Amino acid sequence: LAFGCPGVLAMLGLEAAAPGECELTRLLQDKLQYEMRLQYMKHYFPMDYVLQVQYEEVLRPANVTRLRNKTVSEMALRYLWFHVSSQAVLRIREVLPEKHPSWKYTQELCQLFDALGKEYSKYRQ
Repeated sequence: LAFGCPGVLAMLGLEAAAPGECELTRLLQDKLQYEMRLQYMKHYFPMDYVLQVQYEEVLRPANVTRLRNKTVSEMALRYLWFHVSSQAVLRIREVLPEKHPSWKYTQELCQLFDALGKEYSKYRQ
C-alpha cells in the first residue's frame, strides 16, 4: 500500500488532483510508513499467519506501468489503488479480534480510506 501527495503517489508517478484527496493520501502515507506496517502488520501477527488473497487483489508497480502504457487515466489509477488498498485493509480487519494490538491501527486506516472514498465519490457526481 503506497500512495500520497507527491511522496506516496510518486511511487507510481501520480499526483493527487484535489486538496482533500491530497491531504487524505498524505495522512495515509504517514500511517503506511514501513515502520508502522512492520510493527502492526508483521510483529503483532502470529508467525506463519497467512491471509489468503486473490492475484487480482495485489497491486504491483509493474502492473501499474502496464496500465499506464495502455493510457489508463491517472484518476483511474488512483481509484484502482484506493480500491485494492481499502479492500486489503478490510480483509485484515475481518480476522482481527477487537483486543488485538493492530485493531486501532487498522481502524484508523479504514476511517482514512472511507474519507478518501467519499472524496472519490464527489468526482463521480
